[in-house]
Amino acid sequence: MRKDILSINGNRPMNFLLQNVLSTKYNFIAVDDVFQGVHQLKKRQEIELVLIDVDSHTQECWDFIQHIKTSRFYQDKQIVILVSKDNKRINEIKTLGDCSFFYKPFSPLDMIKTVDELMFAEESKIN
Repeated sequence: MRKDILSINGNRPMNFLLQNVLSTKYNFIAVDDVFQGVHQLKKRQEIELVLIDVDSHTQECWDFIQHIKTSRFYQDKQIVILVSKDNKRINEIKTLGDCSFFYKPFSPLDMIKTVDELMFAEESKIN
């Protein structure tokens, strides 16, 4: 069964790239903003990983990530944060703890490898 990934990214070309790279192995759901992302999480409990670009709407993204990390409903979701190296809040974002970071621009092959490792980490612990 294919696992679900939610991408929250206001940059449509980036969402298109991520969809092309990840939709061959995963069900890929792309939304433009945090509000739509929250709606998708409520609607689709099977989402296992959230990709979020924090370069636009930084405060909303920050609040969303903190909500995911502290919510008993969503704290089991994996989070991958996309960020540019010149983001002024990068040190603040790094304090979030258990998140994976991808600095833009990134290699699509590295993205696939990291997502695969995150999505199948639980299965490898069981076996």
